[in-house]
Amino acid sequence: MLWLLFAVFGAFFQATYFTLTKKLLENVNQHILAGCVFFDTFIVLFFISMINGMPEIGYGFYSSVLATVLLNVIATIMYFKALKITDLSLAIPMISFTPLFLILTSFILLNEIPTINGIVGIFLIFLGSYILNIDKTTMHLLDPFREIFKNKGIVYMLIVAFLFSISSNFDKLVVINSDPFFGSSIVFLLLSFSFIIISHTTIKISDIKRQYIGNFYEFLFAGIITALSAITINIALTMQIVPYVISIKRLSILFSVLYGS
Repeated sequence: MLWLLFAVFGAFFQATYFTLTKKLLENVNQHILAGCVFFDTFIVLFFISMINGMPEIGYGFYSSVLATVLLNVIATIMYFKALKITDLSLAIPMISFTPLFLILTSFILLNEIPTINGIVGIFLIFLGSYILNIDKTTMHLLDPFREIFKNKGIVYMLIVAFLFSISSNFDKLVVINSDPFFGSSIVFLLLSFSFIIISHTTIKISDIKRQYIGNFYEFLFAGIITALSAITINIALTMQIVPYVISIKRLSILFSVLYGS
């Protein structure tokens, strides 16, 4: 059950990252934030990888890296777009569907099949995270579903959850074909470049540099936390099937609630 401990730590670090970035988003463009934090994450992971030694690169490494980068960029763009056009309380609960989608996508991509008890556990975690994301003071539990056919933001977020369920499998393939450090460092480097390029379409490079320098220590700390989340989740993925690990990772919602309180 060592994988469970690593997955819980991964959830904790991810919740910490979300808490840090929520504060930073008050003054920093979301794409600049992602690009700068992910670049620092790359530096941390690559440094550890160099100390640990270069891993043997497997046959499926490059295709898996490109796949997860592309999926995560698309998902992140849709995520921010969904939050812009719909109420947060309607959109965020849809992310809870990722573990359920993983039952299908992990079977197709990795031939991983949860047990009956495992499926029940995944469903309970989905239900718990969904309920935690609902503002029960102003909403009914079924409101997101009632709005789904007339609210594009909810549909976008549901697509985001599905894209994450696909990319998580490629994340495991990246780890299998390298190690828990090097593969993810390359993924975060490419993600960083992608979001910096996206930022540059509307913001000057000089302004991007200014925001990076002005928030250097905050970005670095967030990058270290993101690296710790990636490492712990990657180690868990080497020990257990993806649906179980990502379901436990969704406990980050619980940690976020605790941070908020």
